[in-house]
Amino acid sequence: MAIDVNEARSRLQAFAFADLFIEDLGWFRPVNPRPITWDCQDAAVTRREIANLAGVVVFEVTTADGAIPDEPVRRAIHRDIAQLHDENLLIFLNAERRSSLWYWVKRDGSKRYPRRHAYVQGQPGELLIAKLSAMFVDISELDAEGNLPLLEAARRVRQALDVEPVTKRFFNDFQKLHTTLLGAIAGVADERERHWYASVLLSRLMFVYFLQRRGFLDGGNYRYLQQGLEASEQRGQDRYFSEFLTTLFFEGFAKPEADRSAAATTLIGSICYLNGGLFLPHQVEQKYPRLAVSDQVLRKILELFESYDWVLDDTPSGNERAINPAVLGYIFEKYINQKSFGAYYTRSEITAYLCEQTIHRLVLDRVNQMMSEEGGGMSANFHPSSLIPHPYETVGDLLLKPSAKVCRVLLKQILPDLRLLDPACGSGAFLVAAMRTLIEIYSALVGKAKFMGDTTLDAWLAEIERDHPNLDYYIKKQIIVNNLYGVDIMAEAVEIARLRLFLALVASARTVNDLEPLPNIDFNILAGNALIGLLRVDEERAEQKAAQQQTIQQIGLFEAGKHESYRQAVNKKNRLVTTYRDTATTLRGVALSALRDEIQRHREEAAEVLDALLLDDFQSLGIKYEEATWDTAKGKLGKPKKRPLTLEDLRALQPFHWGYEFDEVMNERGGFDAIIANPPWETLKPDAKEFFGEHSDLVSKKKMNVKAFEQEQTKLLQDPEILGAWLSYLSRFPYQSAYFRTAAQFDHQSAVVGGKRTGTDINFYKLFVEQIFHLLHPGGQGGIVVPSGIYTDMGATGLRKLLFDQTQVRAILSLSNERYLFEGIHHAFRYVFLTFEKGGKTEGFAAAFRINPREAVGINEIDSFLNTPDQHLPMRLDVVRQLSPETLSVMEFRSHADVAITQKLLKYPTLGSQLPDVWNFRLRREFDISMNRDLFFTTTGHSRLPLFTGKMFHQFTLTNEHSGYWIDEPAGRKVLLGKTPDTGQKLDYQGYRFVHRRIANSQNERTFITTIAPPMVFSEVNSTVLNVPASGISLAEQVYLCAVCNSLTLDWMLRQKVAATLNMFYIYQLPVPRLTAADPRFAPIVERAAKLICTTPEYDALAAEVGLVRDEGGGRKDEAEPSPLIPHPSSLIPHPSSLIPHPSSLIPHPSSLALRAELDGLVAHLYELSEAELTHILGSFPLVAEAQKEAVLNAYRSFAPHPDDEIRDEGRGKKDE
Repeated sequence: MAIDVNEARSRLQAFAFADLFIEDLGWFRPVNPRPITWDCQDAAVTRREIANLAGVVVFEVTTADGAIPDEPVRRAIHRDIAQLHDENLLIFLNAERRSSLWYWVKRDGSKRYPRRHAYVQGQPGELLIAKLSAMFVDISELDAEGNLPLLEAARRVRQALDVEPVTKRFFNDFQKLHTTLLGAIAGVADERERHWYASVLLSRLMFVYFLQRRGFLDGGNYRYLQQGLEASEQRGQDRYFSEFLTTLFFEGFAKPEADRSAAATTLIGSICYLNGGLFLPHQVEQKYPRLAVSDQVLRKILELFESYDWVLDDTPSGNERAINPAVLGYIFEKYINQKSFGAYYTRSEITAYLCEQTIHRLVLDRVNQMMSEEGGGMSANFHPSSLIPHPYETVGDLLLKPSAKVCRVLLKQILPDLRLLDPACGSGAFLVAAMRTLIEIYSALVGKAKFMGDTTLDAWLAEIERDHPNLDYYIKKQIIVNNLYGVDIMAEAVEIARLRLFLALVASARTVNDLEPLPNIDFNILAGNALIGLLRVDEERAEQKAAQQQTIQQIGLFEAGKHESYRQAVNKKNRLVTTYRDTATTLRGVALSALRDEIQRHREEAAEVLDALLLDDFQSLGIKYEEATWDTAKGKLGKPKKRPLTLEDLRALQPFHWGYEFDEVMNERGGFDAIIANPPWETLKPDAKEFFGEHSDLVSKKKMNVKAFEQEQTKLLQDPEILGAWLSYLSRFPYQSAYFRTAAQFDHQSAVVGGKRTGTDINFYKLFVEQIFHLLHPGGQGGIVVPSGIYTDMGATGLRKLLFDQTQVRAILSLSNERYLFEGIHHAFRYVFLTFEKGGKTEGFAAAFRINPREAVGINEIDSFLNTPDQHLPMRLDVVRQLSPETLSVMEFRSHADVAITQKLLKYPTLGSQLPDVWNFRLRREFDISMNRDLFFTTTGHSRLPLFTGKMFHQFTLTNEHSGYWIDEPAGRKVLLGKTPDTGQKLDYQGYRFVHRRIANSQNERTFITTIAPPMVFSEVNSTVLNVPASGISLAEQVYLCAVCNSLTLDWMLRQKVAATLNMFYIYQLPVPRLTAADPRFAPIVERAAKLICTTPEYDALAAEVGLVRDEGGGRKDEAEPSPLIPHPSSLIPHPSSLIPHPSSLIPHPSSLALRAELDGLVAHLYELSEAELTHILGSFPLVAEAQKEAVLNAYRSFAPHPDDEIRDEGRGKKDE
């Protein structure tokens, strides 16, 4: 059995909550139904038990004043009741029993996270019924005593009120049929168009199947499509698509019943007219009129559909194989190439959060502004009781206590006037979420309005109910038509987005008679490149450009003989679009296809001029087309051929002209009210592995080193077709990159930091952030999901300055993907939920960072993480400026203690600061295998030196790894010297130098890995070394630096900033006291660090330099266990045996652990940390052994200074003479 939805709906709307739980959900009658009154927060509160299940108790709660209490009082009431009943659900009611707030508190250890759902009488309540369905109990589930275990009962409440699952199983089954369908589409030569049409056909079939399962086809025929196939097969082979489906699509759904032929009516039966552009001939169908699909594959599709329970609305059916329209979005985001487009399925909890943060803010701001303005200057007929005396703080409060005036303004002005956009809409996840957010507000207000007795609202409701059979359907339709806009570069995605909105609309219908024709939203949700196009059109330039073309008539933008201005032409297009949107109800007899084609003709004619204007912009920036070439003689890419850009080059980028397509929004309103998006996360650059992976299983399935990949690539490029495709692929990038680097609208993609310009990579998410800023009007709200680099990376410095200086950032909430909230993304990848308001300046924002695996947020916790302020840390921008004055990078603080410790560390100069009379710090990169590949050998040789890479060392010590590469010393010297003559001068590689691993992760045991590289090794880009001459640093000072960098204290600070790559930018920001030998704190640190480093003969010279002496046995006093890896400097050619350490060297020696603990204690004192602060730091390293942490604390205590010791205030000594 399952819940009777109709019966449950009736009881919910009657506020018969006791009967709802007992009769419909199968709960038990109350143990103690008597009302109990007590005092809470100076208020008289009454609770009445209405149902229970295995110890979970449901109470109705009222207060003496008849109002639903505010949140602080609600929390206090819950605390009181929880002392008596751990598991409970509270339903707060007003005195009239017309408003309710369902209140459940999720427990996570000692933390409490309230969950709320407002419901008012008259509201449809489908979402609440959907949640309550999870609480349904069948008698067969009870044990012999008629009970249900407490844990199971509590789980059902949690499932109902905490999370909603997303169906994935259908996609796995669907995948198996997809390839078969592609092969079964006949008559379409182009593979891309065949792929596109497969999506179109499946979308239509799924839409029709949803209607079929709702009983909306042919008098309630639940096997309508299957019976149509059976009848078609009796008439002949493979006629189902060409006869039945095409007639159903283009006659049945696309035409009113009176306009259909008698033959069509006989064939398809009684079918409701839907319109909506979904069932007009697609451009692929128009291009290939002989297109066909076999009966066999269509039967398989219907068999797959039939094996699932199709639910058109949000109400679960009780079947684990139930799917709803959300599956369409999941299929699409998995179905397209995620790598190519950076498109990832966004969970409903995330879309809902960002929609609420933006849309709720808009609604509150406008209502409160109205109240403020009228409160200060009331008109003569204004009655003070119509306004609330203080602003609303949440939309929940607003919906519980709206005045009639607030209802009128919201329903008739504010809500219909909102313009919401997703500029990378994909399958429409954010558009559907925005619609749901608005529906909740609309439905609550309509429910309130029905009982207010306001003549204006009564007349408004009466008019709607007179003209429309279903109020909910009408509201959703208005939202889709008036509020929602979307753009995506994939036409396929746009069609899925429209379909999902149509399904959400049809879900409101109770019977087939409730169905009204679908809205035509072809020109609300459009295909195009959201990043390339004219944001606003200079009308004078447009008319001048039209005049430059041969004749005005040939341009087509202005109607021949009428000499229309650009504005007149755009206004005409706008009128046609308005007519097209309304044609379902006002012009039912008009040929919809002809009207759509006329609008499309206007768009194409306008594009002639607008594309030409955009081409002028490209050319004014000096951008040319760089055609990739192939040097046959050399067997590699040749010098690109540059030529002027053409309109065809530009149109290949699919430009989208915002100022023309959304003229009313961009030009009259100044931009959109809110933009909610999860834009692509990919970098704009060629990806050879991805390209050649499409042509070679070897490339796509195997891990290959550089040499092996180059060999396979050379083999593939011998095929002329693949070579041509490769050159065409490469030619797509240079002129796009040049535009994004130079266009004024992307001016914040880079910034000047330390005298150098940042932002070498072009990442789509960064481009979208800046584009979103331009598309919002002042006061508009932004809510986006982007990689965490937006708040950390040096390359995003310009964007942070834009956001902090020209918007009010409200929240930066960041997660790692450890619990795979985004499928197909590495578990360590970080992303952030960013919300802001355009205009003003940022003073502070809410921040939260759940990065480490032990604190990662899973599916069941994401809602709590996003919506619980107690989990967020208030962060002031002045603190950000203090910590990162040049780059404004945001450190990943978890607590106020993090901020205090960081500020204490920052008393010392950063490594990037150039100071007089003391050593400095400058890093360099030597070799890069991607740029210097000709220098790399995989075997040793007479004059070859090892390539020293990050895997060959750990903190202080060497490992048993080898890079597997050698470089010929003379060739290496030549590269390092550049244009400087080689006179035999000593270079850095011939001596000791500080080195650190560039590739690291803040989730590893340790992040900052440094040591002193032995002489006679070359380094590469991921083992960054010190530029010794530029730093003016001695060997002892390098050892000291190595000790501080390897400390837990500095590592802790670095881990607040980085994700996976320690670029120089991060290292230069670290504060390090510039001690020299003149400082008494210097020698103890150097001595201990040297004992950890100098354990093999190649470090003898370093040991002597820093003053280590050997004991009588020939070893150095207190040295750690020997770990030979790199050969003695006397040998320029390492012997292979010297690259393999003794096995015992891989296990830390007890003395080395003691030395490291002492170093950590000394460095903590160096930074003047308290024991509590050091303990806090140690607690952030979950993978460091507890015994080692305790050893660090003991060492810290042993080094505690005597009260009479001298206190040093700067940590800088004079440079050692």
